[in-house]
Amino acid sequence: MAQPIINLEDYTVLQHILFALGCLLWVFTYIVVLKVIKKSAFIEIPLIAVTANFAWEFLWSFVFMTNMGLLYVWGYRIWFFLDCFIVFNLFRYGFKQIELPSLRKRAVLIIASGIASWFLILFFYIKNYDHPISHNGAYSGYILNVMMSAMYIPLLLRLSRTQPFNVWAAWFKGVGTLLISAFCFLKYTDGFLLSMCAVTTVLDATYIYLIMKRMNLKNVKENAAVLE
Repeated sequence: MAQPIINLEDYTVLQHILFALGCLLWVFTYIVVLKVIKKSAFIEIPLIAVTANFAWEFLWSFVFMTNMGLLYVWGYRIWFFLDCFIVFNLFRYGFKQIELPSLRKRAVLIIASGIASWFLILFFYIKNYDHPISHNGAYSGYILNVMMSAMYIPLLLRLSRTQPFNVWAAWFKGVGTLLISAFCFLKYTDGFLLSMCAVTTVLDATYIYLIMKRMNLKNVKENAAVLE
């Protein structure tokens, strides 16, 4: 059955605005991350989170389909195609996130295994528990988001003295996810999902606080220059 551009029968205008703006800020996040990769050959998104995101975005772009409208179907596909460039560079530079020499030498195998594992796990989880009509990937998406937001913090604390972390990427990711969480609070009532939204907000706020605290004015200016 063909979908409308946006589904106004099951979702309100406010819900669409919150979700669409949140998705757009995630696009900005990926663009900033790619600019940092080009400039510094470092990927600031945690390695395992990149592999999970890649699998999730492929599945929701080409296997499962949101009922929010074609605008979001193609929005997910934009996420996926941007993520293809991030994953390509993860195979090139992902080893920089790994400190143990024995594991660093096997970075490519770890990344490939992570992608394959997440494809398998997420396919069956979405198929059985995260139905496109009732949940639209919110459960699987936020399970991954809690993991990602939690992993950003130790990665920053371990590597911020030697590797670049962009403050704009942190803000775009944090505010974008916050807007999507606001959408979830307006649309859903399940405590499990909403608790993940709340935890992700706290973790993202902590990450933003830490990255702002650890960066001096010069670093902030250099971060801003990435956007130019």
